[in-house]
Amino acid sequence: MRFLPLSLAIAALFFFAPPAIASPAAVLSGDKTAETEAAAIPADELGRGTPRGLVSGFLEAAGKEDFTKAAQYLDLSDLPKARRAGDGENVARKLKTLLDQGGWFFPSAMISNDAEGKKDDESLAPENDIIGSLKSRDETIDILATKTQTPEGTVVWLISSQTLERLEEFSQSAGNYEAVINRILPDTLVDNKVFGAPIGHWLAALALMILSYISCWFIVLSLLGMIKKAREKNIAGTGENILGAVRVPISLYAAVWMFALSSQWAGLSIIVRQQTAQLNVIVAWIAIALLIWRVIDIFAEILQKRLSANGRFFGFSSILFFFRRIVKVIFGIVVAFIVLDNFGVDVTAGLAALGIGGIALALGAQKTLENFIGSLALVIDRPFHIGDFCKIGEVSGTVEDIGMRSTRIRTADKTLITIPNGDLSNQRIENLARRNRFLMKKQFQLRYDTTAEQIRLLQTKIIEILHADKHTTEEAYPVRLIGPVADGWLFEIFCYVEVSDYNENLKVQHDILLQIIDFMQGSRIYCAIPSQTFLPALDQTESRSADQSPPASS
Repeated sequence: MRFLPLSLAIAALFFFAPPAIASPAAVLSGDKTAETEAAAIPADELGRGTPRGLVSGFLEAAGKEDFTKAAQYLDLSDLPKARRAGDGENVARKLKTLLDQGGWFFPSAMISNDAEGKKDDESLAPENDIIGSLKSRDETIDILATKTQTPEGTVVWLISSQTLERLEEFSQSAGNYEAVINRILPDTLVDNKVFGAPIGHWLAALALMILSYISCWFIVLSLLGMIKKAREKNIAGTGENILGAVRVPISLYAAVWMFALSSQWAGLSIIVRQQTAQLNVIVAWIAIALLIWRVIDIFAEILQKRLSANGRFFGFSSILFFFRRIVKVIFGIVVAFIVLDNFGVDVTAGLAALGIGGIALALGAQKTLENFIGSLALVIDRPFHIGDFCKIGEVSGTVEDIGMRSTRIRTADKTLITIPNGDLSNQRIENLARRNRFLMKKQFQLRYDTTAEQIRLLQTKIIEILHADKHTTEEAYPVRLIGPVADGWLFEIFCYVEVSDYNENLKVQHDILLQIIDFMQGSRIYCAIPSQTFLPALDQTESRSADQSPPASS
């Protein structure tokens, strides 16, 4: 099984957000009224400042069977003050029982952690939020959280009186309900508790997780096998790869739902289900991410095959590979933030902190940004593609990979050279793979004793050889006598070899030159051999007498 390789070390992505700046008027006037009022209102000690804090606080108190404290998370304003203490405990106990009997709270990530609650639900009043549901034999109702104020002025969220009014009705409807899991487990595992829930319920949750995944694995495997068999003729190749790629993430996602439904049916404690609900959300997002990650690879492969069939792959291969990576990285970062949020990490605060220091980080990573921008320039300009043989500066080799930071080139010595894209975009790039023909320009010197007739004969033969070869194209006057040089007559061949492969070009030139050599040897036409003549040095006595000899008489 392959797991999603989330690439989190991406130094090229930064979040820029200007820090909050107080208005000049407020600074000059020294108006601190708002700050004084905020400091005068104490924070809620029970953590009821947000709907998420309400749920976690109630479950923590109920798990410890401290229903006196749990009652403080309920809106008991409809009860007379004298009865709130006693009746509040009974109401909290009933709510906990109904939650154990099939009710639920939403996973923590789905409950607002904002003091103002959710603002996107127009069907509710601004002071209300839905945080879960209660279920009886005939009806299901929403659990509402309502925003109110304590006598001290602290804003808190409580389970609304509207929800509490229905508890008695739902309790009578449930009757003497006993959870399925409690009928199966021995009393020891039910009576002994860990973290506010029976030990047996935790063990049952683990067993249900394993059974859910195994069951979904075989179900999905069977369904995909049936699909493959039904479409056997049309599913070969890429279709088979798609089925293999989606098997694991679909099994994982289906197991999440099967576990959630089976744990509710079995009557696991609300505390166990709430803790595992958070894990369910994380696993579900990982399954979705794994599915999309693999689908991206499959569709990239399909597009690659279609472009190759149309002969256009080499024109778009670099763009395809580059944006394939970009999409993966962006989606991986989004999923990482979602998972961190489910673990309780304040992602918003983290982004704000990154935003405040974003400029400083950007200044310290100028090279990284330069390489990233350089990679975009390479993708847009497309000076080369993967597989092209190029000469970049002093480096020659085949392009193996075009990344977001650098490009890798395999040289003729089989060494791998990595060039940062920022530097690469500023260099002179000679793409040898884009040539549709190769220049064949060969010069050699004939001896001075070569006759004009021999030169004409050689010229005629070479033109004949070039015409006979289907790969050559003559330009203007392909074979010509340039003129005398130091060691002989300079003779030149100037034509093009109509091939796109460098090795094929060498082969064609090799065959042509061998034919020319055979003809020259048979016609006794020889190339000049560079030579030097050394004169013996004069004796010093002879040199002096020669200098003093009288001039010859006229």
